[in-house]
Amino acid sequence: MAKGGGLLCVMNDIAPACDRRDYEAWYQGDHVPDRLGIPGFQHARRYRRLNGPRAEFLTFYETATPAVLCSAPYIKRLAEPTDWTARIMLHFRTMSRSICRVELDEGQRGVGGLLALIAHQEDPSAALEAQLAAVLAQPGVTRVRIWRADPTVTVPSPEEKLRPGGDGSFATIIVVEGTNAEMITAALAAQGVSDPASFYSLIYASPAAPQKEETR
Repeated sequence: MAKGGGLLCVMNDIAPACDRRDYEAWYQGDHVPDRLGIPGFQHARRYRRLNGPRAEFLTFYETATPAVLCSAPYIKRLAEPTDWTARIMLHFRTMSRSICRVELDEGQRGVGGLLALIAHQEDPSAALEAQLAAVLAQPGVTRVRIWRADPTVTVPSPEEKLRPGGDGSFATIIVVEGTNAEMITAALAAQGVSDPASFYSLIYASPAAPQKEETR
């Protein structure tokens, strides 16, 4: 994805009472198609945590620009959730919703089945891009990315009121894709990236959607 593109990163747990079959049916049959039908939304991926401090589920949507995430069609969808969405959102826990600009996206040598994610509240350091470029050169690593919160897109989500506890967010999200968790961990450590990573396994990737003109 080109530098400067938009990225919506969602992390959440779900309540024990939530029917996971219903949760999966909603995500694949209702929520992802709904979001990808919005002009400017291009791609979606879903992951489930293997280990680490972050929430069990990770979902992200790539958009043509960050402005798509405050566009009129998107805000209208957020203000008019489906009945199924309203019911499922009651089960969301420890929700974070970060609207980002793509700061770095290097590699793209295919989709790695594993993803290491580091999220924190500080802006990325000046040395981070060079560190991740060195990480990318290591075996078992296929792609490195930095997503940085975009302060120009500050419209809150009307759906937040449906989720107990509200929504958090992160200033910087580092993503390393690859094929081997031990190799990814070693590559990060060798370059001095010492923040604790959460590892996720890919559970869904949407087909590449035709690019649609953004509507404001």
